[in-house]
Amino acid sequence: MVKPKKMPSANRKARGTAKKREKTEDEEAFEKEPNGSFAWKVLVPSQVRALSQCETPHELEEKMASILEFDESKVELTQACQLDCYVIAFHWAKDKCFDERQLSGFITLVSNILNNIKEHQMSKAENITYLKECFSGVGSENPDVVSIPLYFFKLEHAKLIMQYLLTTIFQHYKLYEYLFTQQQDELIIGSDLCTEVCPEMSGPFPPPLQEAIPVETYELFAVQKDTEKLGSVDAMDEATITEQIADSVLKAVESSESEIVKTVPTSDLRKIIENITKEMVLPAKAEIQNKIKGKEATYLARISKIQAK
Repeated sequence: MVKPKKMPSANRKARGTAKKREKTEDEEAFEKEPNGSFAWKVLVPSQVRALSQCETPHELEEKMASILEFDESKVELTQACQLDCYVIAFHWAKDKCFDERQLSGFITLVSNILNNIKEHQMSKAENITYLKECFSGVGSENPDVVSIPLYFFKLEHAKLIMQYLLTTIFQHYKLYEYLFTQQQDELIIGSDLCTEVCPEMSGPFPPPLQEAIPVETYELFAVQKDTEKLGSVDAMDEATITEQIADSVLKAVESSESEIVKTVPTSDLRKIIENITKEMVLPAKAEIQNKIKGKEATYLARISKIQAK
């Protein structure tokens, strides 16, 4: 692992001095402006340079959002529209070869117009009057004597800016009024994921899926055939069960010490045990199985109704 080299103290001092100098340059540029100037109000010189160096529109948008602190621009409609307005305006002004002061003053003008709609609820006519007042005195050589917010523009620049703003913000003035006066609806987007699990098999064939045959058809044909097949199997099972019960009971009887039981022949005992098994044990078993099947059919019908909904 390579250890990072320590910066020499001279370099650290130089870097700290550079940061201090950059901040001082922004403050000095702001202090040198005459009263009422729009330059460096929204964007300071270092920020204008950083935005001018962006190579792609996406990079410019990300940088502008960071500078203007539009943290919710991805989900909040008001911030997203304002950000688009600033990005497009800055790109347009950059294409017109505005210098850093002109870029900053133009963005301040756009910001003031939007704030007039948002904060002061100015009408379109009032905002156009405000725009004309901002350009009053453009071309004067004494901005210190008369307050001229956009003194650094020429008359041809003023015409271009007026035409741009009239064809963008003022052309869609009602949309901006609606944007700043109506609250955005909060939409909660969600989706339900239903997972179906196949029930356990109760026969040789699996139960039908929701998109397959209806349950009535399945019970009428498939379950009926299964019952017929199981009937022959049940007959064999009954004989086997009867024989097993008789054998186990006979063993228990023969191992007992009762003299009365020993007087009864083994064949008679087997017949008695088989009769009791057929008359009592097997019917009880069949009744329990029928109840279980009835419950299963009821639950399957309920499940199919719920799935149909």
